[in-house]
Amino acid sequence: MPGGWTESSADWVVPPSNASVDSPRAEPAALQASGLSVSYGKNYALQDVTFTLNQGDTLGLLGLNGAGKSTLLKVLSGAVAPATGTVQIGDQELFANVIDTRMQIGYAPDTPAVFPEFRVTEFLRYIARMRRINKRQINTSVNSIVERCGLGEVGNRIIGNLSTGYQQRVNIAQALIHSPKILILDEPGNGLDPVQLMEIRQLVSNLAPQQATIFSSHLLSEVNAVCNRVLVINSGRQVFDASLTTLSDQTNRAFEITLTNDNRPDQNPPTDHIFTHLPGVNHACKATDTKRWLVSGESLTAAHLKNMLQSRGLTVHINNSDNFLESLFKQLADTTKPATTGINSTGRA
Repeated sequence: MPGGWTESSADWVVPPSNASVDSPRAEPAALQASGLSVSYGKNYALQDVTFTLNQGDTLGLLGLNGAGKSTLLKVLSGAVAPATGTVQIGDQELFANVIDTRMQIGYAPDTPAVFPEFRVTEFLRYIARMRRINKRQINTSVNSIVERCGLGEVGNRIIGNLSTGYQQRVNIAQALIHSPKILILDEPGNGLDPVQLMEIRQLVSNLAPQQATIFSSHLLSEVNAVCNRVLVINSGRQVFDASLTTLSDQTNRAFEITLTNDNRPDQNPPTDHIFTHLPGVNHACKATDTKRWLVSGESLTAAHLKNMLQSRGLTVHINNSDNFLESLFKQLADTTKPATTGINSTGRA
């Protein structure tokens, strides 16, 4: 049997069936990113990223280190303009009026955006003024966000003397002080001990009903704990976009499939789109120019998949996969190694 997915990580693609996981809504989405690309010279940091974020969503942005997560967040926050593509915040295009539109966004970078010499409430009042909050409302806004972020016990303390966990809370508080429509959190668990990590998880979970949140991480456990959707990018490309609810459903089954016959261009439908037309398959992804796929769907079985594919003239080898997202991440990690290992009958590398 061939080894793991050995193609360059830059070749990962998503079939058309995975282009969007959002059902139509009457009101505009909180955020709509369309065709975002960013390049530095001849190198792309992002390529054609497209997704939708609705109010109440907590979207986990997953990727290996260097995948392009921070670049994407800088674009979404208005700090970096894309070479191509648009970002729509509600009914406004972000870069058409970037100063005013950015007032609807709260951004907490991976390194806390705080002044360590300030006291907590002093710093938050300063940020409130920067965010154009009415002077009469500043104290009310600061008191509200202090309570919301669990900072009451340290409100008068100097930020530089606080633990890393409390500094991350202040970082999130400064992003929320103006009640933004979009909250962007870049690796909020960086440098935290297990107890602090649980506290930040709880804080983000409590924000979910009131915000449209993007939660960037390279840890599956963090995203599983606080998010209801996941977007995976690798080498700047969008690999996967799906609801975590469907992936974690006990009736959902995941499989690794190897197409062992030639991928002929005259096949109908073409192999590249075969899973778009396959009954019962909810999610699928592959590496360009390979015959390796990960697919999942409700109540799928290996025998059913094999029969459906063979009836379409394809010869296949199928392995069970315990967890679709975990398997995907493992295969992404394999692409960074000089050589890959085989996949055994349990679907594990």
